[in-house]
Amino acid sequence: MSNSEMEDDEQIREAHLAREMYTGKKEFKFEIGLIAASENVLNRMEKTKKQLRDNNKTEHGSFTNYVWDSFARHCLCDWGDITPEEKTDNEQALVKGGQLYSVYTNAVYPTISILTEEDRSETAIGLLNEFGEVDE
Repeated sequence: MSNSEMEDDEQIREAHLAREMYTGKKEFKFEIGLIAASENVLNRMEKTKKQLRDNNKTEHGSFTNYVWDSFARHCLCDWGDITPEEKTDNEQALVKGGQLYSVYTNAVYPTISILTEEDRSETAIGLLNEFGEVDE
């Protein structure tokens, strides 16, 4: 096994540990692969962290919590604020294979979208429309 493959395996293990930590579950209906986040999401998370640290506050209610809560919902097959047709597509993708797509809205923060690739190699978190068109 190459170093790159070993690093990917370690990142996948870490992703599964994060999923278990945020959902409280060990058994899931689908693999998540590596967890990726867009630059916009990462920048907002870092900004929140800095603001909280500067003001000696905890992260409760922060953008970071919103992102991780959305991720947990996705992992638990709560697809959020998508159309009934998209929900049906996700349910079929769980059985037949295909991309899994979720959208989560919040009154304070921008809308988050989460996409798990068809081959389950990666789950990406971004702001709405950062991933372009989702495959049918």
